[in-house]
Amino acid sequence: MTMRYSSRNLRIRSYCIIFILFLFHLHSATKGQELTLVHEWETAETIDATSDLSGNIYLTDNNGAITKFDQNGIYQISYSGSGMTPVSSIDVSHITKIFGFYQESQSYILLDRFLNPLTASELNPATSGFVTAAAYGADNNLWIFDQSNLSIKRINLLNDVLITSNAVPLLLGGDEWDLIQMEEYQNRLYLLNMDKKVYVFDNLGNYIRELEIRSDCKFSFQEGKLMYVRDGEVMSYDLYDNTQSALGRINNSKGLIKVISNNNFIYLVHRNKISAYQ
Repeated sequence: MTMRYSSRNLRIRSYCIIFILFLFHLHSATKGQELTLVHEWETAETIDATSDLSGNIYLTDNNGAITKFDQNGIYQISYSGSGMTPVSSIDVSHITKIFGFYQESQSYILLDRFLNPLTASELNPATSGFVTAAAYGADNNLWIFDQSNLSIKRINLLNDVLITSNAVPLLLGGDEWDLIQMEEYQNRLYLLNMDKKVYVFDNLGNYIRELEIRSDCKFSFQEGKLMYVRDGEVMSYDLYDNTQSALGRINNSKGLIKVISNNNFIYLVHRNKISAYQ
């Protein structure tokens, strides 16, 4: 009787060990493998970054410059304004224009694809209020976030006319609204707040929903997916079926500004360097 009881305990213990090892393997598999660093290059003190459809990388820095690199980090061309005001954000999603926003001077600039200036202007405070984030729309109008009254506004830049203005629902972020990023994509507006939450608005600035993600840095878009980083893991969120997948881990997410996925590379933009992974 004693031997039979001991054998039964041994079998149960073996099953428990196997089950624990299975859970450990499952947990490790879901965390994803570490991405491979292909190359990296040093940069000036970067404020924002983005990429175009050809895989070129555009950086803005603390000295007011906009610099273009190819996908391998080879310098192409740069633009430096007359002042030293940092370029807070940049958008190259428009086919023919590059948009830069200067929060410090409450102004913006439009460049062509060769970084030649097309137009530059200050925002009208009577219309815009105090702008802390801006995004250039596909219809050539400007999205802004007015920090003075916590509202999302859409402005016609040709005649400085306010098209729409919607107060952000206070239930979303309470009074703690400090935007990190505002970007238009496929007729939707995406806002990343300081609480790492991503909120979605329609083409009139009306609130739609909050994405079930937490982003540790600025995100980017690629083929209907939102790319972001969470706890050292590069993640992909499908905007149509709301599924998520882990693309791989990175060995250094400290001081990360933005993640960009383009031309089979994943670029991690830090303050003073860009790392390209595969």
